[in-house]
Amino acid sequence: MEFKKSAIVLGAIAAVAGLGLMASHAHAAGTEFGITNARADKDVDTYVHKTFANQVKAYHKVAPSLWPKNKNVNQYAIVNGVDDKKFWMVTPTGKVSDMTKKEALSYDIDPQPISGWFMSFNAHGKSGAFMAVTNEELHDTKRLVRYPHLGTYDLFITYAHEMFHATEQEGWASPKKHYNAEQNEYMKHTDARRIRLQLQEQLMAAYTNKSEKSLAQALATYRYYKQNYEKDYKATFEDDRMEGTAYYYEIRSSLFAGYPDKVKTMKQNDAAVRTLFKQNRLAYLDSGAYAETYNVGALASFVLDWQADKQGVSRDTWKKAMDSAKTNPMDYLDKHAKIFYIPPYKATMTNAEYKTMYKKILNYKNLAD
Repeated sequence: MEFKKSAIVLGAIAAVAGLGLMASHAHAAGTEFGITNARADKDVDTYVHKTFANQVKAYHKVAPSLWPKNKNVNQYAIVNGVDDKKFWMVTPTGKVSDMTKKEALSYDIDPQPISGWFMSFNAHGKSGAFMAVTNEELHDTKRLVRYPHLGTYDLFITYAHEMFHATEQEGWASPKKHYNAEQNEYMKHTDARRIRLQLQEQLMAAYTNKSEKSLAQALATYRYYKQNYEKDYKATFEDDRMEGTAYYYEIRSSLFAGYPDKVKTMKQNDAAVRTLFKQNRLAYLDSGAYAETYNVGALASFVLDWQADKQGVSRDTWKKAMDSAKTNPMDYLDKHAKIFYIPPYKATMTNAEYKTMYKKILNYKNLAD
């Protein structure tokens, strides 16, 4: 399997990726999501052996079922403890072994003392993710509560999300032209940003409540956006597919890996996602032409799962369609949702109300100026 050489500083991406920084505890039917008292790793060594390795092991037990003919399986991890200059190899079965720096470098990686450093590797018959973590990150409470769908430090999220890009999506078709390759947020397009935030709210309500009314409203919003903001629609189209499905995959994977005693089946995973959306709503909302693609694409993906079940078709059907550059989760949902009546588009907030809501989201995520 050939991977494109990639190196990403995840800390910078997280600031715009729609990933919540201040998720509160969530309780439903005795299930807690978000940071827990059990999360008490004092150093990177303990974290890798006690927490991350077990997450990797739990993930690989279910990975083949998470995507049709999933390529994001049998993936290793090399973790670099930046402060103590240690390296560990974590196998797909969760076994951890020490590595010398020389051994680690033989995998053609490039260690950098930077928060969130990531690279994919493919050497010595092993493929996977190289990731770096600092003690400061490990003990940063805001990082610990960043993702309620994991409930612990987010190294596993990098492993699941970025390796989905590097493996599964590597074989997907690319568009002839990417209209927002520079990841411009187009925040001056206030009307488009307002409409896309409204779309996220409606998709979340549709999935959380199994509401066909909310889905019909979401489809009306999307069609209005597509018809009236063609330039913005083109700018978000590809990342709704690539980042949206990767974020969907991340959430599904993290719930299985982070809560193995409570989330064992896809039915339990579905219930957990609905609990997250109900009780950590702001964590799964964002605005910005690039930032919001994570949420729009992921939320549409969850709705597609619900619709597939309702229509009696395999969830794999919509997933297989994503390897085409001519569709994305939201476009596919618009074409395949069976809704009897789509109402006229109706704005749910003014531009001023949108700006207030966006500031609330930034404050929640601790990103406001």
